[in-house]
Amino acid sequence: MSDNNDSGGIFGAIISVFILIAIWPYLFALLGIYIAYMVVLAILAWIAENWVLVASWVCGAIGVYCLFRYKLISKAYRYLFSKRELAVKQVDFANIPVGEWTPSTNLYCYWCTKKLGIKAWKKNEKYFCRNCYENKFDSK
Repeated sequence: MSDNNDSGGIFGAIISVFILIAIWPYLFALLGIYIAYMVVLAILAWIAENWVLVASWVCGAIGVYCLFRYKLISKAYRYLFSKRELAVKQVDFANIPVGEWTPSTNLYCYWCTKKLGIKAWKKNEKYFCRNCYENKFDSK
């Protein structure tokens, strides 16, 4: 019987130690990749079992993102109160004074020198705000 247990002697052992020293970071990297792969598989298996819960979390996160990204709270607040103001302020078109409407913002009222906005009225080549127009011309 022959003993075939030749490991290379002392030189073989030294070379094996040097090879192990050279490749041990790569072995740890491979071990880390394998552990990360197993963790990802476990997470995906849990998601497959609880997909309704995961879908509700994802939809909730998207909803919160949209609320802050598109400023939906302030837009809804403005929308609600603008509708309420429109419901409160009923415009009576029968009482609007007759005159030439001038949509300019660089004009001033002839009587009170208030800067005119969208409700400017023109009479005799002079511009008036609505209050002055009603007081001066509608009361006669």
